[in-house]
Amino acid sequence: MLERDFSVQPKRFTVRLLTLLFSVLLIASFSQSAGQLARAQGTLAATFGAVVGGDQTAPTQMPITATPVAAATDVPNATPTSAPTTAPAAQPAIPPQPSLHSDLMGIQVYANLEVDRWWGIVDRAQFMGFKWIKFQVSWKELEPVTKGEYSPTMTVLRDNMIYAGRRGFKMMLSIVNAPDWARPAEARGQQDGPPANPQDYADFVGAVLDQFGTQYISAVELWNEPNLQREWTGQPISAASYRRYFDVAYNAIRARSGSIVVLTAGLAPTGAGAASADDRQYLRDLYKTGLPLNDPNFAIGVHPYGWANAPDARCCAEQKQGWDDQPYFFFLDNILTYRQIMVENNHAGGKLWGTEFGWSTFDGLHYKSHVDGPPAVPTGEPWMNRITEQQQAEYVVRAFELAQTGDLAAYMGPMMLWNMNFASLPEFVKADQPSRPESGYSVLDSDWGTRLVYRYLEAASKN
Repeated sequence: MLERDFSVQPKRFTVRLLTLLFSVLLIASFSQSAGQLARAQGTLAATFGAVVGGDQTAPTQMPITATPVAAATDVPNATPTSAPTTAPAAQPAIPPQPSLHSDLMGIQVYANLEVDRWWGIVDRAQFMGFKWIKFQVSWKELEPVTKGEYSPTMTVLRDNMIYAGRRGFKMMLSIVNAPDWARPAEARGQQDGPPANPQDYADFVGAVLDQFGTQYISAVELWNEPNLQREWTGQPISAASYRRYFDVAYNAIRARSGSIVVLTAGLAPTGAGAASADDRQYLRDLYKTGLPLNDPNFAIGVHPYGWANAPDARCCAEQKQGWDDQPYFFFLDNILTYRQIMVENNHAGGKLWGTEFGWSTFDGLHYKSHVDGPPAVPTGEPWMNRITEQQQAEYVVRAFELAQTGDLAAYMGPMMLWNMNFASLPEFVKADQPSRPESGYSVLDSDWGTRLVYRYLEAASKN
C-alpha cells in the first residue's frame, strides 16, 4: 500500500487551466516518477470495471495489514514538480469539436494512488472538462481480513476523494467485490462475487459512507455487472438474487443521505450463456422485483459499450466482421433498448446513467514513452484493436454528444468514460507480450502522457 505523508504540505496556488506549459510540466512529472509508483505499489490489486467481450483475470492482490482508518486530512492543490527531460513530439491539429455539457461528463479512474500522482489525475479530468470522477471501491481490498478492520486503502481512497471533491468534482463510487471472509465457503478463492449475507454488503456500504463522509459523494453504483459469473460467483445469476443485495444497501445509503443518487449495477451487454445472463432480460426481471421508482434520486446504471462499432451505428452490419451481429454490440442499440424497457415498466420519467462506456484501441499506445517508446502489444481480442486512435477519439466525443442531444437528452444522465489511467499502471502495457485489455480504453499512455482521445475531449468546448 502506498504511504501518504501530509506532514509537509506545499503552499496552495490556483491551477491555471489549459496552459501548454503546465501540461508539459505535468507529463514530465508523471513520467519521472513511474518507477517510484511501480516500486511503491508492487503488484496492483484490482479495482476496475469490466472488459467487455472476454474473460478478465484480476492481478494478484498485494498483502494488506488491516488497520483502523485515521481522521481526514486536509489536501493541498496539485503542483508540477519538475521540467520535462524529453521534448514532446508535435501533435496534429485537432479539428473543431462539438460543444458538450460538462455536468453530464465523467471518467472512471484507478484511484489507489500516491497523493502527488492523484493531483495530476484530477488536473487531467479538469482539463478535459469533466465534472464527474468515478472509481471503484473494492470491498475485498478495504476490509480484507475481518469485519470492521480496514486496510490503509480506505484512507487513500477517502483522502483522494475529498481532494477531488474540494476541487469541485462530483464523485461516483461503485462498491464491489466481497472479501473471502464474507463469501460462501465454496466461492472463496474463486472469481469475484457477493457475500453470503446481503447485510454484510449493506454494512460495508454504510461504513464507506461513514468513513468517506457524504459531502462529496453524489452517486453510488451498487455492484458491477452482476449478470456475469466473474462478477457474481457464489450466488445465482439472476435479478432476484441481485435485488436482495440492492435493497439492504439502498436502505443503508438512504439512512445516511436522501440526495445521493443510488444506481443499479450497470449490466454487461451480452447474451445468455454458461457464464452470463442476457442483460435485456435481466433488466426486465429486475423491474418486476419492484424497484424504488418513486425516488427522484434513483436511476438505472447502464454500460452501453460499442465494441468496434461507431456510436451512431445500428445493428446489424450487412458485411459482418464479427462483434457486429447482435444489438448488444452497439452503443445506440443498447441505450434505446434499455429505454424501451424503462417505458414498458412505468419508469418513463426515470434516467439512464452510463456508468461505463468507451472504445478500445492499441493504435498509438506505447510502452514506457509516448514520445519514442515501442508500440504496445495488443491484447488477444481482435475487436479491441480494430479501430484507429482517431476513430476512438471521434467515437468517444460523438457518444457524449449523442447522449446530450436529441431524444436521448430527455432520459440520459451523466456518462462515465472508461477509463483514465489503466495504461499507466505498472505492467499493464507491454512491448514483448500482450498488454492488459484495460489499457486499450485508457486516455493516458503508459508514461502518463496523453493519447489522442484526451486531446479531442480537451478541445471540445464545455458549458
